[in-house]
Amino acid sequence: MKAKHLFLTGLAAAVLTACGGGGGDSTATAPAATKITGTAAVGAALGGATVQAKCANGSGTATTAADGTFTLSIDGATRPCVLSVKTPDGTTLHSVVEAGTSTTAVANITPLTELVTASLAQGSTAAFFDQFDATAQAKLTSGNLTSATDAVRLVLTGVVDLTSVDPLKDPLVAANGANAGNAQDKLLDQLGDRLEASKTTLGELSSAVASNAGAAAVQTALQPAAASCAGLKTGKYHVIGLGSAAAEAGDLDAAALKLQIGNETVPFTAVADDACRFTVPGANGTTNTVMVAKSGIALAVPPAGPMTDLPTLLVPAQAVALADLAGDWNGLGMERDHSGTPYASRRVTFSIDAAGKLTKGADCSGVNTCEAWLPEELPTLSANADGSFKITDSFGSQLAYAFKGTDGQVTVVITHDDGFMIAAKQVARPLPVVGATNSYWDTVLLGGLVPTLQNGGTWSTVVTVVDAQTGSYTRKRVEDGRLDSWKVNSPANGLRYRAASSNASEMISMVPGNTGLSLGIAANGSFYDISINRP
Repeated sequence: MKAKHLFLTGLAAAVLTACGGGGGDSTATAPAATKITGTAAVGAALGGATVQAKCANGSGTATTAADGTFTLSIDGATRPCVLSVKTPDGTTLHSVVEAGTSTTAVANITPLTELVTASLAQGSTAAFFDQFDATAQAKLTSGNLTSATDAVRLVLTGVVDLTSVDPLKDPLVAANGANAGNAQDKLLDQLGDRLEASKTTLGELSSAVASNAGAAAVQTALQPAAASCAGLKTGKYHVIGLGSAAAEAGDLDAAALKLQIGNETVPFTAVADDACRFTVPGANGTTNTVMVAKSGIALAVPPAGPMTDLPTLLVPAQAVALADLAGDWNGLGMERDHSGTPYASRRVTFSIDAAGKLTKGADCSGVNTCEAWLPEELPTLSANADGSFKITDSFGSQLAYAFKGTDGQVTVVITHDDGFMIAAKQVARPLPVVGATNSYWDTVLLGGLVPTLQNGGTWSTVVTVVDAQTGSYTRKRVEDGRLDSWKVNSPANGLRYRAASSNASEMISMVPGNTGLSLGIAANGSFYDISINRP
């Protein structure tokens, strides 16, 4: 009876308050707590790990059980939310809860949810979690979450089958003790095995997904790698002789270190104490040197002299969409007018529309002088079945081979009987920071496409001065102390310029995305420089 009496008294007070009565000292009902449950795992359960959650309003922590399960209860929380957990190797995984009014939600935290979060964030998942501001929160709609999950399904095609699987919300039983885990847990094992075989980190894969690199770039990165070189991957390659009419098709077995080109088997021999550097048999009993970038692109350099091979680029074969070529481009080439004239370096700019038509172009000399191409000189690109592109203009046709990196940027190699051109989109270069170092192999091609491996090919530099006001920096070459200074995004976005000095010649250089290549031409046209970053 007493309980009923109290209930009726409270109800009467509520009615009086609604009618304007009462003394104003009533207590508001506390908002319900939001409960988030899930499992943290990397294939094996993450037991005893701390899960952190940040919501649009409210935050909380929980410790996982031995089987990786956790429950977070956050009083007065407002969704959306982002979660994180640290693995034993120091990797931080993330997950999300989309906006909504329900006070219960499921959010597993695994390498797969890390990729979904990266796709949503379109950038660093760590920054997404740390900041989780209004801009980040606005991305966490149900529609965006569906699109992000679909994007991850697409890029992992052939690697992990996520058909009809929701990595965030589907039940996850992680392997722990005698429990082998359920079907979703086995998908995590598959992803982990592929990352290990390809020598790719989850962080690198997450960055690729965040950059909208696409399936072609991700699947290139996830191919099995050679034991001594993360960049040398199993798969199909375009073998492009620089100055040949067309590339040859190659199949590389990274485990066996063999490249099959038609009926010819080319063995790769690792150079001792120099990872990602190999030798291969060349023409007329010579030996060529092969240097491999982390992206998978490699440069094969013959010894200088007559009757040897052309310098050759090995480019992983990808199905790059014609629409991916749309934009403004820089090109640096080494070409000749015809077979009786010497090769000279050349710089061009051009623009391509989504249908593959060049809308403008120009030949450039020096730093700031460019001569526009005539309308009838503007070519059209069309896709070929082997992943290459045919460039057709009033003078004939030539072939181009595109490569999309894990940063989403596209590089194109154009080759023909009278030289080659390597082009990349005009993406603004950031300035390096003081103390930044780089180690690389450097090859200089002279007027007859004759290669010279400078200093045996190996150099390293350190940035000593950065001037943000002028957009320039100075670096020191460690081996001989030479200083040279560069101005970034000059003479166009994506390029850098070095004035002539007592230490170095005048030069224009281009670094195509994260290919691991650096390309440069002498302003006087006398040489073409190709550098490959060492691991």
